[in-house]
Amino acid sequence: MDTTSSERADRFGHYELLALLGRGGMGEVYRARDTKTDRIVALKLLPPHLARDTVFQQRFRREAHAAAGVTDPHVVPIHGYGEIDDRLYLDMQLIEGLTLAAILSKRSAPLGPELATVVVEQVGSALDAAHRAGLVHRDVKPSNILISDREFVYLIDFGLARTTTEPGVTTAGNTLGTLAYMAPERFHGGPSDPRSDVYALTCVLYECLTGQRPYPSDSLEQQIAGHMVAPPPRPSDADPTLAAFDAVIAKGMAKDPDRRFGSASELAAAARAAVDRPKIRPTRRAARRSAHRAPRSVSRRRVLGATAIGLLVVSVCTFGAWQLRGVSDERTRAATVAESTAGAQAAPADGAVASIAAQVPADIRATGRLVIGVNVPYAPNEFRDSYGQLTGFDVDLMDAVARTLGLTPDYRETAFDAIITSVVSGSFDVGMSSVTDTKAREELADFVNYFKAGTLWAQRPGAGVDPDAACGLRVGVAYGVIQETEEIPAKSQACVAAGRPPIEKAVYTRQDDLTAALIAGEVDAMSADSPVTGFAVKTSGGALETAGEVFDAGLYGWPVPKGSGLAEALRLALEHLMSTGEYRTIATMWGVELGMIDRPRINGATR
Repeated sequence: MDTTSSERADRFGHYELLALLGRGGMGEVYRARDTKTDRIVALKLLPPHLARDTVFQQRFRREAHAAAGVTDPHVVPIHGYGEIDDRLYLDMQLIEGLTLAAILSKRSAPLGPELATVVVEQVGSALDAAHRAGLVHRDVKPSNILISDREFVYLIDFGLARTTTEPGVTTAGNTLGTLAYMAPERFHGGPSDPRSDVYALTCVLYECLTGQRPYPSDSLEQQIAGHMVAPPPRPSDADPTLAAFDAVIAKGMAKDPDRRFGSASELAAAARAAVDRPKIRPTRRAARRSAHRAPRSVSRRRVLGATAIGLLVVSVCTFGAWQLRGVSDERTRAATVAESTAGAQAAPADGAVASIAAQVPADIRATGRLVIGVNVPYAPNEFRDSYGQLTGFDVDLMDAVARTLGLTPDYRETAFDAIITSVVSGSFDVGMSSVTDTKAREELADFVNYFKAGTLWAQRPGAGVDPDAACGLRVGVAYGVIQETEEIPAKSQACVAAGRPPIEKAVYTRQDDLTAALIAGEVDAMSADSPVTGFAVKTSGGALETAGEVFDAGLYGWPVPKGSGLAEALRLALEHLMSTGEYRTIATMWGVELGMIDRPRINGATR
């Protein structure tokens, strides 16, 4: 919610609207005078379309009534609520102060442990009181935390987020603002309960301590993947003197809700204990080392090993990546070396199969590296997480293949349409970017098939888009993919031939930009590979839904130079991973198991 003000002299029923205090996805807040009681209040007017939603009206009245009954000094008192001229409103006590978001944005440094803990203690008190009343906030974030004189803190908008179908998640900006504090279980349709609020408040604590959001990113996919996949961030990575808070953040942001603090007050108590704990000041040398330390993430091999032993049962969830990986994150926190665009090398992993490694061409085997051309972001297959590390289904699978071949993967980022030509020219040993194997592409390179995918469209809820009747619509596609080069041009030509308006093709260089454009209403629909569309829908918080079914299924393949012995080596490595179950484990972790194939082939294109 912005804090700009503008003078008003309008009337709303028996209220005189004096000034606009803020505007957000859930309506407008005014400084107003109640002419019946002659008192100055904060009057929140909800968007008119919500009053026309009978389900929302029922929930609004029920939740507003419950919120009005919450007795805690850190919950803004609600004087009344109702409907005037077909518009819902809330009459609240006017609190003079600034939101925590405004304070953080104006500061050049974090709040510091003491003040951060004071904020969490008071917000925690408000949350506990509301949880006892059966309310779940679902939108705990700095812009919903108000700080008045003498550091007295209020949690505002309580109960409203729970009653709405979240129309505020209709623009990329609002989505990012909310996703920054959203618990993992909410991304795959899990229930919201008090533990989701504890997670969000822990995210706020981390931001107050470090001045950064837990998983900072301008990308929807990367930010979501951070919450679902990446380990909880450690405050000590930003400032070694905050090491006492590492365990607090790790527990409060546990991927598994059962492993979090049982209440907001327990989180606050742990934060207070961290403040009171004697500080160990780092030496200059240690501080300098810490400042340049790469962010830590979970070891993929240990995740896969743990999963193969016993955690696979957890993956029955539609999107199992965060459960499987998250539990291992919290137990091991094993470090890996960050992969850089420039191709920085990680230590070669063991696990090579000698008979398969012997099939690698001698010139590649001599280098000890497998140079891989990749284009990002294309979640969930290949994208960068909140630490900037390359991750995804394709990445985990290629890491396992390279390990089997006794090679170290060396990822080189490039444009999608440059991958095959760079492989042909010898710049890369192999390409990897969800490349659909086609007869035309097989004339340029050999393809090792590893996955099956089709095309799937997405739309905003209720848009009624039909992929087979899209004439006149603006459809977004990623640059250089099958949908951009073949599908949409063919459908558009058919529209023109039938005397109907063509499809307007909107091309985006990044898939996450395309997803954000669809959420924001800049395009009517998007067409992408089925795993990509499925991931975008699952992680959109209800802002997107599929349009139609999967069609034009085809095989993904890794392109290698024509006639190269590397193709057979890759095929054998993949066949080995299928026999050990690791292929299935990786696919299940990323929620793409429906696209698994039974056996790898070379040049299996059907069209």
